[in-house]
Amino acid sequence: MQREEFRKLLHRYADGTCSKAEKRFLEEMVLRDPVIDNWSWESEEERVLMGIRIRQGIDKRRHVGKPSRSKRLWYGGVAASLLAVFGVMWSLGEKKDAQEKLFVISETASYPSDGIRLTLADGSVVGVDSLERGLVRHTGRVDIQKLDGGELVYKKSSNAESGSTSETPAQNTLHVPNGKQFKVVLPDGTKVWMNTATTLTYPIAFTGRERKVVLNGEAYFEVMTDRSRPFKVLTQGREITVTGTHFTVSAYASDNEVRTALLEGGVDVYHLGKTLSLTPGFEAISSTDGKLVKKQSNLEQAMAWKNGYFLFDDMDVISVMRSVARWYDVRIVIDANLPKKRFGGSFPITAGIDELLADLELVGKVKFERNGKEVRMIW
Repeated sequence: MQREEFRKLLHRYADGTCSKAEKRFLEEMVLRDPVIDNWSWESEEERVLMGIRIRQGIDKRRHVGKPSRSKRLWYGGVAASLLAVFGVMWSLGEKKDAQEKLFVISETASYPSDGIRLTLADGSVVGVDSLERGLVRHTGRVDIQKLDGGELVYKKSSNAESGSTSETPAQNTLHVPNGKQFKVVLPDGTKVWMNTATTLTYPIAFTGRERKVVLNGEAYFEVMTDRSRPFKVLTQGREITVTGTHFTVSAYASDNEVRTALLEGGVDVYHLGKTLSLTPGFEAISSTDGKLVKKQSNLEQAMAWKNGYFLFDDMDVISVMRSVARWYDVRIVIDANLPKKRFGGSFPITAGIDELLADLELVGKVKFERNGKEVRMIW
């Protein structure tokens, strides 16, 4: 089949207009040869949009009814293989050198995992999941409200108590446990999407000449523009400064690095006396050894968790398993004889852990044994 004919077939597949025979032909062909070299699209936008359409179609098929395990594995193989065509699944590289030690990965959050929690300035703790829609707390300066979508919003109270703007405002902290995500709208209108196993500490009102929050974990920020008061994210000894922009920060302590990826606007990253300025499409990586480097960012990967996917882009096995352990709150033991593998793939975070592990077995040529909260990865 010529390249242009194949392109048209892919478009018909994504649009749902191809015949059953064409669907079967495409799926079987891709299963036989999941990596297609030197594939090109007319534009990056076309590639990304086609990948999204295919993923959505695959997810619908995976979650219709309750298929048997064999059927789930078939769909997993089709999903993993089809995604190769759209640049979302890559060939798996591996080195045959054995690991020198046994890796045990545990990413359990240090706070209770029974739900999202809000710690107020007086130390009291509110279970956010159980709150009804409407006013949660009146603090004097602002009202905390829970909206229909579940997010919390801080708004200036209509009957705000008078007080000096030089006073240090009270701090609140949101705790998002393993397997959850959450959105909060801060007092200045800045929107923050928090990933799993993440905490965010912020004032109930932004006063003074700057807006500061403290992050541990991962979050996506859409900062309300205010050039007179820079917005600063403090995390793991780093400082990220913006005035109004969209960016992600990944700052899990176990990763030993902080990644800041910029989608829109501008960001300055400070670490150990060094500064990097980012433009859209780039990211800053600061490591515990003091290095601070800038590189072009894979924004699709940086935003995947917010869009409901695990997206592994030629990722080492330890990083992949950290993501799995963090989301599913499991302890992962990696066999000492496992080759140094790298993974690529896109998987919905709504999948159960057994389904995800089954897909990883297919694409990674590894085996998993799960006993409750412990998963052993073997070669």
